[in-house]
Amino acid sequence: MTSPHIAIRRTGPLVDVVLDHPENGNLIDAPMSATIIETVTTLDDDVKLVRILSSGPDFCRGRLSPMPPKDAKPSAETLRRVVAAPPLALYDALKAVRVPVVSVVRGEALGVGCALAGVCDIALASDDAVFQIPEMERDIPPTLVMSALIGRVPVKTVAHMVLSRARLSAGEALQAGLVSRVVPAANLDAEADALVDTLLGCSAVTLRAVTQFLHLAPEMPASGASGFAAHLAATALSARF
Repeated sequence: MTSPHIAIRRTGPLVDVVLDHPENGNLIDAPMSATIIETVTTLDDDVKLVRILSSGPDFCRGRLSPMPPKDAKPSAETLRRVVAAPPLALYDALKAVRVPVVSVVRGEALGVGCALAGVCDIALASDDAVFQIPEMERDIPPTLVMSALIGRVPVKTVAHMVLSRARLSAGEALQAGLVSRVVPAANLDAEADALVDTLLGCSAVTLRAVTQFLHLAPEMPASGASGFAAHLAATALSARF
């Protein structure tokens, strides 16, 4: 399933995933999710970096509602398959990418958009970006978005955003640990390109080692993390000889 609203651009070792439906604020639907999943799960060994971008003024204003009509009376299994499974598969696919994933966020990042920013290894935001998890305004528990953020964002940040439905400015998102860096909106593209150039200056094996450690070490006991660090460093260094 390929979506016309996702543009995939390959430039050497860089893969850009562009949310490309600005007319509706880049709302994510099932075909868009499937296209992103297909892209990031089939990366070849020459890829060093994935970058998630957007066209238009907003990064992603959420998700197109997949809910069946009110009179359909869907079963819990149908709701799990239609409503819950697609975003969870997207978040899991992004978490499993072997190389760093960078998001470049401008404008609104709401619901799924907030999750996409948070699930990436690095989130670069413009100073006019806004982050919100508004689902509880409709009495919907946003546990799917929460699943993307838990382990990547402090629990108190997730709790505050979910329960208060507060709209965080880019500066507040930075302080809360949701984004990595905030830059002036006029400089966002240049700063993103500079970050990409810095990352691409490293070998693929080094980038994969760092990414693997970031993904797995936080769940390990201290002794296990130390041994894992030694293994990854030795493996990466041995590739030079």
